[in-house]
Amino acid sequence: MARPGGSLRYAAAIVGGVAAFAGFGAAAQSLATRRDARQYPPPGEMVDVGGGRLHLNIQGEGDGPAVVLEAGMGSFSSNWYWVQSELAKTMRVVSYDRAGLGWSERGHRPRDAATLARELHTALHAAGVDGPYVLAGHSFGGLPVRAFAGLFPDETAGLVLVDASHPDQWLRWPVRRADWMIATSQRVSAVLARIGLLRVVDLSRPLSAGLPERQVAELRARSALPGASAVEAQQMDAWPESRSQLPASLGDLPLVVLGVSDQPRGGETLTELQAELPGLSTNSARRIVQGATHEALVARREHAMVVADAIRAVVAGEPARILTTVPE
Repeated sequence: MARPGGSLRYAAAIVGGVAAFAGFGAAAQSLATRRDARQYPPPGEMVDVGGGRLHLNIQGEGDGPAVVLEAGMGSFSSNWYWVQSELAKTMRVVSYDRAGLGWSERGHRPRDAATLARELHTALHAAGVDGPYVLAGHSFGGLPVRAFAGLFPDETAGLVLVDASHPDQWLRWPVRRADWMIATSQRVSAVLARIGLLRVVDLSRPLSAGLPERQVAELRARSALPGASAVEAQQMDAWPESRSQLPASLGDLPLVVLGVSDQPRGGETLTELQAELPGLSTNSARRIVQGATHEALVARREHAMVVADAIRAVVAGEPARILTTVPE
């Protein structure tokens, strides 16, 4: 029979070891965060939106509508490098970071689609980027750009949904409570980030594969911060409210819906959902990008050029133009 005293000492040793490891990890995370702040300063400007500052990377000039790039769930402006670099040759393009992601400061407002859209609108005007805008939303970013179109129709010239999330996605997902499981995993990731474990396990790798080394490093550094995963969880929590905030119709607003041919998880459901999105507008077109995955659609240059072409077509008010080179 084990002696009670020995068991207590053993348990205390385990607890002490875990505490020491956590303390060491937290110190390492703090040092790495300060190092990254020196090595990877914000490439754009910080704009006050009331209650915090958002990071906007503004490039290029042009006479037509300004293009605004909205990143996916836990991603930010660096993910749009290929698309922004290409479009900035002929037009004004803004990539930005939602509050708490990338270089943007974390705010205290809920993370529903309408709030995100209003913050973006405030930031654009504060930075002197006036409408109208063509907005492109990748993945989760499809929700706030649709909310933006509903809230500010006179300033919205068109939308590009880049393998964008459908608002009913989690209601129709084949695995029950998948949204709860994802939000829970994001909260766990936030805890792990505090003790530096996301410096070891790089969760940004799927997002960044195909980008230049600088942008890969930026995505890894900023995604390893505890606040990033916490904000992802808040966005998931607000999804039901976001669903109710999106316009049911976009009228004849120019719209392009881009999908991918390679869907490793939930492919049948995602394809069905994507097929519904062109019905939002009477002036829409849909194209499947062959060989692309969800992440590669913006991170790999060859696929990002298709996204850039789609945005050009919407800027010109001719969504159907994307079908003249490669059929669905």
